[in-house]
Amino acid sequence: MAVTRRSQNSKIHQKPAEFPTAEKVGPVLIVSGEHSGDLLGASLIREMKRITPGLSFFGVGGEEMKKQEFETLEDIENMSVVGFSGILFKYNFLKKLLNRIVSIAEEKECRFAILIDYPGFNLRLAKQLKKSNIRIIYYVSPQIWAWKFNRIFTIKENVDLMLTLFQFEKKIYDEYGVNAECVGHPLVGRIKSKMVSEKRIEPKPDTTTICLMPGSRTSEIKRLLPVMIETAIRIDAEFKIKNKNVQFLLPNVSIKDESFILGQISILKEKGIDIEYYFDRSIRCIQVSDLVILASGTATLEVAYFEKPMIILYKVSLLTFFIGSRLIRTPFIGIVNILSGEETCRELLQTECRPEYVSEEVLNILNNPEYRDRMIEKIREVKRGLGSEDASKKAAKFTLKLIQNSPG
Repeated sequence: MAVTRRSQNSKIHQKPAEFPTAEKVGPVLIVSGEHSGDLLGASLIREMKRITPGLSFFGVGGEEMKKQEFETLEDIENMSVVGFSGILFKYNFLKKLLNRIVSIAEEKECRFAILIDYPGFNLRLAKQLKKSNIRIIYYVSPQIWAWKFNRIFTIKENVDLMLTLFQFEKKIYDEYGVNAECVGHPLVGRIKSKMVSEKRIEPKPDTTTICLMPGSRTSEIKRLLPVMIETAIRIDAEFKIKNKNVQFLLPNVSIKDESFILGQISILKEKGIDIEYYFDRSIRCIQVSDLVILASGTATLEVAYFEKPMIILYKVSLLTFFIGSRLIRTPFIGIVNILSGEETCRELLQTECRPEYVSEEVLNILNNPEYRDRMIEKIREVKRGLGSEDASKKAAKFTLKLIQNSPG
C-alpha cells in the first residue's frame, strides 16, 4: 500500500508542463504588415515550433514567414501604408481584410493571435478578435512614448501579453498594469544569422563606400530614391574634383519596386558613376560602407549595430506631415535619435530632404573626423541597449507560457 500511495503522490505533485502541446494551442493567427514584421514573425514561428513541434500558423505575412509553412491569407506587399493619406487610400481594403481575418479565425476556432507591430491596423484587429474570446499577444510595442500615448488604454483592454523590444517600454506598461515582458531587440540575432547566409562584399581599395537605403515601402522608395540618386551625382562630382574614388551600394528588399530602382540606378551608370545593386544583402552592404543614407525606420538600428555614421531621410505627403507634427511627442523621427535622446544623426525631413542638404551632410561627416567620431560614439551607446541575440527565443517562451496558463 505504501508503494502505491507514493506513486499516487508523485503523480499528484508532478510539476505541470511548462509549455503546451500543439493540440492545446490549435491554429495560431499571426498578422504582420511590414517587412520588418515578416522577419520577426518568421523567427518567432521557427522558435515556437522548436519548443512545441506540430504548431500551425495562418494570417498575413511575407516571404520569410511563408518559408516556415505559414498559411497566407494576404501578402504583406499589399499592406504597405505610409502616413495618413496612405491610410485613406487603402481604408476600404484594410477594413475588408480585417473583417475577413476575424471571420476566418472564427471558422478555424482559433484561440490565440500574435499581432506584430503595424498598430494602426493591429490594434483595431485586437479589439475585434477579443470579442471572439481570442487571446492576444502583441509583439513590438507601438511607440506610445513618441505619440498616441492613449493607445495604452486600448492595449490594456484588449492585449493579454505585450512583448517589448526595450526595457523602458516594459516599465511604462508596468506602471499602467499591462502584462508585459521585455524580450530585447531581435535585430542582433538576425544580423548574426544574415552574416552567415549573405556572401561578403569585398571593399574596393582607396575608395569611399556610401550605402543608399531608400526603404521597403513603395511610397518611401519613390520619394526618397530620386533624392539619393541626385545626392550621389553631387558627391561623385566632388570626389572627381579631388581625384578621389567613391562608390555607391544600393541594397533592395522589395521585388515589387525592383524595376523602378533599376531605372534610377541606370541614371548613375549612364553618367559613369560607380554603383552596385544587391537584392536582400543590406547587412553586407552596411558592413562594408563608410556611411549610410537611409529612410527612417528599423534599418537605422541595423546601421547602429555596425557603428556606421548615417543620415536619416523622411518625406511623406503634406497631409501626413501636417497631422503627424501635431501628434508626435518626441522631437525626433529616427529611432536611433529617439533612443539616444538627441539628434545623434542628422535628420532631413520634408523640405530639408533635398540633394544639396544631404550631400552637404555627407561631406561634413567624411571631412570632419571629430564630428564623425562623436556621432559613432553616440551610435555605439545605442547599440549597447539592443540586447542579446536570443530575443526570438524569449518571445517564443513567453508566448507559449501564456498559452499554457490560459484556461480551456
